[in-house]
Amino acid sequence: MEIESSEVFEFSSFRLEASERRLWKAGQPISVPPKIFDLLVYLLRNRDRLISKDELLQAIWPDSFVEEANLSVNVSALRKLLGETPGESRFIETVPKKGYRFIAPLHVQTPAVPPSPAPAVAKKNRVWIPAAAVCLLVAAFFVIRERLPMARPVESVAVLPFLTLGSKETPESLGLGISDAVTTRLSSLGKIEVRSTALVSPFQQANRDPLAAAQKLGVDAVLDGRAQRSGDQLRLTAQLLRASDGRQIWAQTFDSKFGEIFRLEDQIADEVAQVLLGQNAPRAAPASKRGTADPRAYQAYLQGQYLVSKRLHSATETAIGSFENAIAIDPGYALPYAAVAQAYLIRAGEGWGQSYRDKAKSAALRAISLDEQLAESQLALGQVLMRADWDWAGSERAFRRAIELQPDLAAAHAALATWFTAQARHGEAIAAMRAACRLEPHQATWQADLAWTLLLGGKYDESVIEGLRAVELDAWSYSARRQLAKAYLFEAKIDEGIQQARRALEINGNRRQRVTAELAKALIMGRRETEFEAIWRELLRPNDREPYPHYEVAVVETARRRNGAALRELEAAVEKRISRVLWMREDPELQALRSEARFVALLEKVGIRR
Repeated sequence: MEIESSEVFEFSSFRLEASERRLWKAGQPISVPPKIFDLLVYLLRNRDRLISKDELLQAIWPDSFVEEANLSVNVSALRKLLGETPGESRFIETVPKKGYRFIAPLHVQTPAVPPSPAPAVAKKNRVWIPAAAVCLLVAAFFVIRERLPMARPVESVAVLPFLTLGSKETPESLGLGISDAVTTRLSSLGKIEVRSTALVSPFQQANRDPLAAAQKLGVDAVLDGRAQRSGDQLRLTAQLLRASDGRQIWAQTFDSKFGEIFRLEDQIADEVAQVLLGQNAPRAAPASKRGTADPRAYQAYLQGQYLVSKRLHSATETAIGSFENAIAIDPGYALPYAAVAQAYLIRAGEGWGQSYRDKAKSAALRAISLDEQLAESQLALGQVLMRADWDWAGSERAFRRAIELQPDLAAAHAALATWFTAQARHGEAIAAMRAACRLEPHQATWQADLAWTLLLGGKYDESVIEGLRAVELDAWSYSARRQLAKAYLFEAKIDEGIQQARRALEINGNRRQRVTAELAKALIMGRRETEFEAIWRELLRPNDREPYPHYEVAVVETARRRNGAALRELEAAVEKRISRVLWMREDPELQALRSEARFVALLEKVGIRR
C-alpha cells in the first residue's frame, strides 16, 4: 500500500506520521514492520467504519495472495504493539466473521494547502511580448532552473547494487563489489548518511524501481548504476536521482580497463561527493577494506560473501570455492581468510566433521597474522573460539575487539548477541541483535536472527512481529520462514506455524532434514499423527547430502515426551559440536530436559554455567 499523504494521526499517547512512516508513543519512536504499519494507517483512515477482511487483504497485499490467517496474525501483532491485552478492544474492534474497525478517539491533522492567487486579467494592464522574447525567457528559465540549488539538501543516499549486463564475464559479484566500494568510500566522509543494499535481494532485481527503493529506504537520493564487462574492457554507468521527484542530479559513463576498476569506483564516489557537498568537498578515503591490489581477488571474495548470505548448504560450499580462489590469486589478502574461516565453521556446525573446524581455525589465525587490525579477522577468530573451542572468555574479547575496530560491522554485533544468549544474558543479547538490524535494516538474515534471539529470551509475541518483518524483507529466505514458524508455535498458532514450516521446506531443498524436523514438531503440536509419521520417516532416512540433524531430532523427541531418546541425540550433537548446542540451555524447545542430570552434564561439557 502506497502512503503518500502527509496526514498526522493522534490517538491515546500515540502519534503516527503517515508520509514519514513513523509511529511514536509518549514521544518515543516505535519500530513497526511495514505491513503492520500499512494496516494501522488503513484502519485510521477508515475510523468507525467496519472494514471487511477481503477489503483489508486487497488494500494491504494488493499484488500477492495472502491467506486470511496471516491477516489475523498481523492484526494480533498490531494489538500487542498498541498495548492491548487479550480480550481487550481499546483501539481495534473485531466483528466476528465480518471484519475490523478502529474505535479509539482520533485527531487527524492535514496540512492546509494555501489557495492559489487569482490571476490578474485586467485588459489595461496587459503587456504584449514578442514571440522571440518569450522563447528567450523560456530558455533562460530552464537554464536558471538547472543551476538553482536543490530545494532540500541531500543528507542521505542509498547505493543500489550495480546491475550487471552482458555475458558470464559480468558476474553479479561485480555489481555488488562496486556498490560496496562506493558505499565504503562515501561513508568515510562522515557528512552523508550512506545505506548499502548490496546483499538485500529485493534491490538486486533487474526490474527494480530506484525511486521506490529510495522511498522504502527513507533516503533523500539514490545512486543507481549498470556494469558491463567485455574481455578486458569495462563500462560503468551511474546516475544519482533525487527521491522526492525523480530528478537526475548527476549522471556519468565510465569506460576503462577492468584492471582499473578500483580507480573508477573511487572516481564515482568522489564525483557524487562533489555534487552533494560542493567543489570543496573532502576527498573520500580509499576503500582500505579491499586489502588487495588485484580486482580479481576482490571480486572472488565478494562473490563468496554474496553466496554465504543466502544461508543455503549448496551456496556455502560454492562460497568456500570463491574464497579459496581469492586466496590463490592473492595469498596476502586477509579478508578471504577471515571469510572462509566462517564458511568452514558453518559446515562444521552442521556436523560435517573435525576437518572443517581445523580448517576454520587455521584460516582465522592466518587472517590475524596478516592483519590483526582488521575487524573481520577478529570476528573470525571469535567465531572459531566460541563455536569450535567453546572458549567463552577468548571469544568475547575477540568480538568486542572487532566492534572496537569497526563499530558499524553488523556481523560482529550479531556474533556478540549469540555469545550473550549462551550466557543467559538475554537483555544484552537482544540489544546487540537490534544493533545489527539497525546497521543493516533491510537484511532479512539479521531480522530472522532477532526473532530467534527474542524467542530464546521468552518474548514470543515480539518474536512473531520480528519474524513477520524478516519475511517481508525477503519472502524467499528459508531462515526467515523457519524462525517465523518457531515463533508461531510458541504463540500457540499451530496452523500458521505449519504453514510457514511447509513454505521453508519448499524454499530450501538442500537443507531438507532440518526444516523437515521443524515441520514434524509442528505436526506433533497440531496432533496430526498421520502426517507426522510420513514426515518422521523422511527425516530419519539416510541422506548423503547433509549430516544427520541430531539437534533437530532431539527437539522432536522432546515434543514427543521421549526424553531418553532426546538426550541421546543431544549427546551426539555435542560430540560433533553442532552449532545449535550453544543455545541448548536457553532453548525453550528443550525445557523438559533441563532438570535431567545428563542434560546438566552436557552443559558443563560445553562450558556453559547452569
